[in-house]
Amino acid sequence: MIQEKDQLTVNEFIANQASLEEEARELMPWDPKKCTYNMGALRQQVFACRTHNSIGLCYSCSIRCHTRCDIVELFTKRNFTCDCGTERDNRINEPEQIRCEIRGNRSYDIPASDNMYGHNFKGLFCDCAREYDPDSPAVMLQCVMGLECDEDWYHDHCIMGKPDTALSRRDDEKTTKSDSTTLEKSVEGFPDLETFDSFICWKCVSKNEYYFSKLLSHELSEELFTCKLPHDDIIEGPSKLEGNDGKRLYSEMSENQADLPYSLFLKQDYSMTLQKIKESIGNKSDKLYIFLDQIVPFLIEDEPTYEPNEDDDEEVDIFTLTRNIFQNSANRSQIAQNITAFHSLKSKLNDFLKPFAESGEVVKEDDIKAFFQKPE
Repeated sequence: MIQEKDQLTVNEFIANQASLEEEARELMPWDPKKCTYNMGALRQQVFACRTHNSIGLCYSCSIRCHTRCDIVELFTKRNFTCDCGTERDNRINEPEQIRCEIRGNRSYDIPASDNMYGHNFKGLFCDCAREYDPDSPAVMLQCVMGLECDEDWYHDHCIMGKPDTALSRRDDEKTTKSDSTTLEKSVEGFPDLETFDSFICWKCVSKNEYYFSKLLSHELSEELFTCKLPHDDIIEGPSKLEGNDGKRLYSEMSENQADLPYSLFLKQDYSMTLQKIKESIGNKSDKLYIFLDQIVPFLIEDEPTYEPNEDDDEEVDIFTLTRNIFQNSANRSQIAQNITAFHSLKSKLNDFLKPFAESGEVVKEDDIKAFFQKPE
């Protein structure tokens, strides 16, 4: 930064550093200090390591233990236990070596038997099995149920069962932000994004067709669903739920779509509606009651997502870790060792810059060089 500009005011320097640190903290908002393995199965952010057996990692291990690896962010998964340092992790084969840098175990731990590994762990998403493209304007939604698809993420056009080239994207939506990055833009015929809260993919619906047919024919179906969308190569819009006759609504698809798989879009407060439906079932042996109570209880009482503690005494510097990861040149042990030194240096640099800020004097390159050449 100094090499590109001979003179830099303190305010410019501080603003520049603050901007970089803020960007880094948006990517890594928590201190990566605690592996979640010993906490068991959690709903948490999961990262796949494609370098080592496509295992699933918690937030901290993806940063501290697999710094040099090919990591793919999978966002949240339910009931997942971190694989770092377990028998699934083939990162280190030498005996007596530390397996997880955070836990410090020298022998492999037993991996969880109930982890699910869909194609997301290979970096592939959606029914089209493609890698995530941040430059694509396509809307991507995660299936809120996920029992059949492992909470996969789907492109809007794939939810409709159509290639992206078969449909145009809405012209009435903004396509760029102020910083000129691409915004998602839904295709024609897809439900307006503002009209629903979550969606359940056609794979999960088909696997549980009996229960969803009961829900669609329930008197509270209008409070529960926004629409049902056929997974079809015929370009038609969603089947809206209108009126009070749930059974009639269930058969609203055209004849050629009646037997097609379909996705369901849930309204805001769908959890409260499902709770009402559950409470309205007098017989606890009823199949729908069991479905709501034991198979998909998370649709009624959403499990909180685990987030690392932000209030630990020893702070890990997120900006430094991010820079090292991006440069792919950091040694994991050096990261931990340099944390204390970094904060000491940062404190001394702030003291050095304070007189410049108070006087409004410009900080020159020679001033910065003199600071770093000053003996301890």
